[in-house]
Amino acid sequence: MESIQSKLFKVLFRVVRINKMWKLTGNKLKKHIDKKQLSDNYEPSKKIQSRYNICKKQINGNCYYVMKPLKVTGEKHILYLHGGGFVYEIMSPHWEFLVKLIDALQCTITVPIYPLAPKHQCQEVFDMIVPIYQEIISATKYEDTIIMGDSAGGGMSLSLAQLLKEKGIPQPGNIILISPTLDMSFSNPKIQELERFDPISAVPALIDIIKWYGGDKDAKHHLISPIFGNLEGLGKISLFIGTHDILYPDTKKLKTMADEKGIALDYYEYPLMIHVWPLFFFPESKKATEEIIEIIRTS
Repeated sequence: MESIQSKLFKVLFRVVRINKMWKLTGNKLKKHIDKKQLSDNYEPSKKIQSRYNICKKQINGNCYYVMKPLKVTGEKHILYLHGGGFVYEIMSPHWEFLVKLIDALQCTITVPIYPLAPKHQCQEVFDMIVPIYQEIISATKYEDTIIMGDSAGGGMSLSLAQLLKEKGIPQPGNIILISPTLDMSFSNPKIQELERFDPISAVPALIDIIKWYGGDKDAKHHLISPIFGNLEGLGKISLFIGTHDILYPDTKKLKTMADEKGIALDYYEYPLMIHVWPLFFFPESKKATEEIIEIIRTS
């Protein structure tokens, strides 16, 4: 049964029209994004900075954060790619989610502040995060390394694993995908059936954003839409999805594809949950977060 907190969140999101930006297109969309990016603050809060060992580093003109507990640090290292529709910076719910992981696992988490569309394209993103991953595995066992992301960052996480395989770079022990973007061509007709249930996401803006983000790459290129990439030979994949998310049909399709090819994919489907619900603060969020922690702890 869906919690009252989840139901209230859905009502709140509809009242404030949280998904209205995702219904914009063309110049109106670009102006909105440009204005939002000027005001976005990607830094963790002062409270978080005081409670954890946080180091800000630079690579290829972009910054990234390495977060650790103040005292004892465990062996696990997570490379976390945040969501934001390829155009928004990391936000406070992301940071709050990450510190829950640190508190539970005493792990290290690396957070790239990757370049955003429309000014930047996907190739620039991967040119940044591949060297960061290589730096991580130079000091951490592969089996203790985790690539994780939500929404756009979830799609990037799977694309990154595919790219690592192409480059002959060792895979992480775990790949954890939260409400991932898998097919940015939006060719799945079942997506339209779910738009009325999803109070967060909408398709129109993403169609334009992917043109900017992709650069010279087609929407079905695996660096943009990893469902079209090779799933064989990757690290262990765990996928979390809610059934009130427009990305749900694509995750079901990915699970079917993996099953047909005999590829292990641990699939966590939450009835009635919305996009990236583990980042929120209702009972179903806590349960999903606990499952993610257990996946990492026992791997």
